[in-house]
Amino acid sequence: MRTSVALVSLGCAKNLVDSEVMIGLLSEAGFEPVVNLNKADVLLVNTCAFIDEAQEEAIDTILGLAELKKKDPCRKLVVTGCLAQRFPEDLLREIPEIDAVVGTGDFARIVEVVKDTMDGKRVNLVSRQPCFIYDETFPRRISTPRHTAYIKIAEGCSNRCSYCVIPFVRGKFRSRPIASIVEEARKLAQDGARELILIAQDTTRYGQDLYGKYALDKLLQEVCRIDEVEWVRVLYMYPTRVTDELIRVIAREPKVCKYVDLPLQHVDDELLKLMNRHGRHEDARQTIDRLRQAVPDITIRSTFIVGFPGETEAKFQSLLDFLEEARLDRVGVFTYSPQSGTPASRFSGRVKQSVKERRRQEAMEVQRMISREKNASKIGQIMKVLIEGRAEESELVTIGRSQAEAPEIDGLVYIGNAHPEPGEFRFVRITDASDYDLVGEIVSSH
Repeated sequence: MRTSVALVSLGCAKNLVDSEVMIGLLSEAGFEPVVNLNKADVLLVNTCAFIDEAQEEAIDTILGLAELKKKDPCRKLVVTGCLAQRFPEDLLREIPEIDAVVGTGDFARIVEVVKDTMDGKRVNLVSRQPCFIYDETFPRRISTPRHTAYIKIAEGCSNRCSYCVIPFVRGKFRSRPIASIVEEARKLAQDGARELILIAQDTTRYGQDLYGKYALDKLLQEVCRIDEVEWVRVLYMYPTRVTDELIRVIAREPKVCKYVDLPLQHVDDELLKLMNRHGRHEDARQTIDRLRQAVPDITIRSTFIVGFPGETEAKFQSLLDFLEEARLDRVGVFTYSPQSGTPASRFSGRVKQSVKERRRQEAMEVQRMISREKNASKIGQIMKVLIEGRAEESELVTIGRSQAEAPEIDGLVYIGNAHPEPGEFRFVRITDASDYDLVGEIVSSH
């Protein structure tokens, strides 16, 4: 019998791609991937450590897997990802059930690590400066629905935001060549992917290190030439790097989703400077205006941090005013959590946790009303929807997404009058709307 491996992937889609590569490598080496943790010989968890909540989730998951190992000491427990990169010695010392920790730049050696643990070794494989990035030659076991797949176009980050640990746990920004990405995209499309989602910590910086200039616009045009691909979505665009050339491609290329994820983090100029963010309030406003002028039906998503050191009530009010004025389509609001080793963790002007939570709730309430109004304005429209499958709440309801909804982070379109297969496209007339979701009826096929 083959040795079985179960993997738990935490955190963002970028982490998910790493998980899929690890499972692909292990499968190719003869291991058997399983979903049931109780039936696994090897327990593998790919962790996130971006904010406190992510770290807590990772620790809770590891401890849960450690309990499983106690029931069967022959099992092996391997911890990979950002938490392993940040705290390898602490994890090995505090949780004796862990057999190996593997850093973000070392997971390509996962087969070697797992075999070493099976030989009774305890492994600490964490490079201080991660420099690895996978390419199209690596096997991947896709864990998303067959019709949607992520492609990591770059790794690491060189922005050095004062609150962020990503440059420390992922290394400096490094792009993959266009040819490598296009080849991977072609393989995924031939295997059934109809929506490809390009991701990186900063997708708009793509190509600068390889080609001496931003090249996301060129990459998009190349990926869109793949016949089987219907939608190409891009996430995590840095606001000051949204070039005119990129906007033109978004506007003119029918396969590119009219959707941008534009993390602004705040709009107060003093706080943006403390955050070491490039650009100021007026730059954000101009970027949004340029996008909307070129692509009138574009969906703009953003994220903001409340409770950053130095955020007064007046500075927070400026954020609320901006939300009211900008009327973004999608917004996520996070409370600031200091991360050890980052400059911001040493800043004065700390904000109480209760104040952070109250501000987050206030900001989300403002956005909820905006989202509800925007969704209500869609009633009567006909939009192209990618079918995801049946709703968990009812087998009589089908769910899908339009270009305006990215998987996992945005709402859904609920459909009750027909049940096409997952991965199919249908035109849907919107009949009702809630704060974040839409309801509709299929009116015609693709």
